[in-house]
Amino acid sequence: MAVKEGRWDCQYCGTTGNLGRHRQCQNCSRSRPEDTKFYIADDAEVTDKRLQKLAKVGPDWVCEFCGTSNAADISVCGSCGAARESSSPVQGVKDYGLDEVPTTGDMTLDEDPRKSEAQPTDTSKKRMLPVAVIVGIAIVAIICLAAVAFLIFGGRDSDASVSGYQWERSFEVEAFQTVNEEDWELPAGARLLSQKEEIHHYDQILDHYETRQRQVEERVQTGTESYVCGQRDLGNGFFEDIQCERPIYETQVRTESYEEPIYRDEPVYQPLYTYEIDKWIVVRTENSQGSDHSPYWPRADLNNDERQGESQESYIVFFTDADGETYEWETTLDEWQQFEQGQKVILKLNALRELSDIEFP
Repeated sequence: MAVKEGRWDCQYCGTTGNLGRHRQCQNCSRSRPEDTKFYIADDAEVTDKRLQKLAKVGPDWVCEFCGTSNAADISVCGSCGAARESSSPVQGVKDYGLDEVPTTGDMTLDEDPRKSEAQPTDTSKKRMLPVAVIVGIAIVAIICLAAVAFLIFGGRDSDASVSGYQWERSFEVEAFQTVNEEDWELPAGARLLSQKEEIHHYDQILDHYETRQRQVEERVQTGTESYVCGQRDLGNGFFEDIQCERPIYETQVRTESYEEPIYRDEPVYQPLYTYEIDKWIVVRTENSQGSDHSPYWPRADLNNDERQGESQESYIVFFTDADGETYEWETTLDEWQQFEQGQKVILKLNALRELSDIEFP
């Protein structure tokens, strides 16, 4: 497993980046205290055999009498000569995932290392970011709504006058007649003429099975492999790789047999009725239209066995503006009759120059 040398920051003088092998700050000579944070500043893989051996000794211990950090393979403090006690503090060994490995220490160049209490940070800029984003989104939404509103309502007014009319009226004429029809059911009032068995639909009936073959892909584990899944802080200024095992898969194709169901279409017969029935049916449409201002309904010359059915009507008035542009307006009969030839009006046009409303000056 690869070994890397870490770094640590001095909490007394603020010196950053002390090498992990150094148990005293290279600036102020103070011994690194218990719970010192080690971090990896760069790709500091150790190839020196002496340092690799030093990394494997174990976590450092801290002298209870003078606070000096000592290597795990010595039992007497190198500074004051005090013996290591069973209660002597030991630097913690920590495991990190690959995305959790610390890359910076506790100190920054612009902070006072002697301040032990956490200083309040200015979060105003952090709070401003989401506010700015929200305001930006709101502005974009307002612009989009304004653009849509302009297309619909942001047109102009145009002076025009009534230049013509168009109308059309029609209605259906129905006759009470005897007709022949076919259906799978016999309606009320029908007089049966004949019936015969016909295919109404088909049912899918299982007939048999046929043996087929198909290619099937499947993921098969063919072995395992080791990979670096994290870093272990050894508690002495060094880190080592954490090895994990994961399975190796490959896609294999095999041929398998299966039974495919085969269906047949089974016709289902039902009686099809032929009958006669008396009913009102549309035999013609009477129509009248014109370009004047006097609409009328077409003349209805109905026979004794006929009646007037559904009716339809439409009314359109034309307007011409000063530029000679003509617009048409379909409306109700009551409003249509109020427009007089040559009458002045104000046309409400949207941004697409489509007529949206009419006002009278």
